Amino acid sequence: MEGTQTSPTHAGRLRLSTFDLAVAGIFGALAIVLSFTPLGLIPVPNPTEAATSLHLPAIVAGILAGPIVGALVGLVLAISSWVLYGATFITFANGSVIVALLAAFLPRILIGVVAYYVYRPLRRWPTLAAGVAGVAGTLVNSVGVLGLLIWLGVLPVELLVPVFTMNVPIEVALALVVIIPVVAALRAVGRGRIAADKDKALDTDEHGKTLKKI
Repeated sequence: MEGTQTSPTHAGRLRLSTFDLAVAGIFGALAIVLSFTPLGLIPVPNPTEAATSLHLPAIVAGILAGPIVGALVGLVLAISSWVLYGATFITFANGSVIVALLAAFLPRILIGVVAYYVYRPLRRWPTLAAGVAGVAGTLVNSVGVLGLLIWLGVLPVELLVPVFTMNVPIEVALALVVIIPVVAALRAVGRGRIAADKDKALDTDEHGKTLKKI
């Protein structure tokens, strides 16, 4: 028996359902755990000192529950990172707190948003969609922070070279290994719940089947 509809209206994912809030809470908590434990960092010998898995919850949350939830989980990640590494961000930003906050928060908030919008055009091929979304979300995080600081003129462009050669391959590989099977599992157990699979106008899945609200 169908219950009350709690999903956002056809106008867009502008409201958060109970399901959305649950996803935000679960994946936000996971982002905090990864931030405050060694599970979130992979040591590499370059100026950043570590590749990261911290962005993965935001990618999954964005695909599962939409760009707003993805942004919220990314915000949790950004806050956690700022608590731990705020002084480092300020140092990289040559003492500018505004620039440091922009670099620490903007790319992280965009991780799940980008993952959602990259997944959607490819949703008829879910494995490909999950892989490409995982890579896109990873690049937003991996390159976004230092890239933004370089674009703002506070870091030399040469700093991107060690990031590209060491961090990015590890983080992309990790994203593919984690995101593809996780999204496949979520699609299998939560058919009709994957936000990035739905047709906004008709509220259908990638096969054109009308979805039920629960």
